[in-house]
Amino acid sequence: MHQNDKTLPNWLIITLFSAWVLATLSGLWWFQQTKLKPFIDSHEDVRFFQPMAIDSLLQPYLLKAGKNLPAQKTLIHFWRPDCLCNRVSQRHFTNLINDFSQAELRIIIIAHPNSSEEEVEDLKRLNGSRFNIVRAGDELLSLPSSPSLAIYDDKDTLGYFGPYGFGAFCSVREDGFLSSLIADLGEPDGRITFTNVIGDGCFCPW
Repeated sequence: MHQNDKTLPNWLIITLFSAWVLATLSGLWWFQQTKLKPFIDSHEDVRFFQPMAIDSLLQPYLLKAGKNLPAQKTLIHFWRPDCLCNRVSQRHFTNLINDFSQAELRIIIIAHPNSSEEEVEDLKRLNGSRFNIVRAGDELLSLPSSPSLAIYDDKDTLGYFGPYGFGAFCSVREDGFLSSLIADLGEPDGRITFTNVIGDGCFCPW
C-alpha cells in the first residue's frame, strides 16, 4: 500500500507565502498610516513645547495626589485606555515600575476624561496599591498625544515631559534611558528639565 503524498505543490507554497507577505506589508502600511503621527503637531497647543507652561498645568495634579515621601520622585502617566499604542509603550512603563520601589517612585495615572468608570475601577483593582488615579480636567484636553509621561524629582520640580519613545514600536536607544533620567533627577550634577516632543511614533490623539 502506498502512502498518500501530502506534500503541498511548490506553486501553492509560493502562493501562500506571497499572500502572507502581502498581508504583512498591508498591515504595516495600515499601521503607519493610521497610528504613526508626530508627538505634537504644529497646530496644537504651543504650551506643550514650554516646560514652565507644562508644569503649571500639572502642579494641581501633584497637589491632588498628596505629599510625596522623602526622596520619592513622581511619574505622571497620561492614560487613554482605548489607545492601541499603549501596548507598544507598555514595556517601558513596566520597566520603570520594576526599576523603582514605591518608596522611590510614586506613579500618578491621569485618565482621559472619556475613560469609563468601569475602566478606571478595573485599573484600580489591578494596580490600586501602586497607582494614584485621577481624571484629567478640561485644562488637559489639549494634551498632544498618548501614551506620554512627565517625571518630577523629589522636590516636585519637572524634569521631563514627552513620550516613552519614538518610532513605530516606541523604541529608544536603550531601555534604561528613562530609568537613568529618574535616577539623575535632583542630583547636583543631574539633568536639567527638558521636553522631548519632536518626532513621530505610535501615538493616539488625546
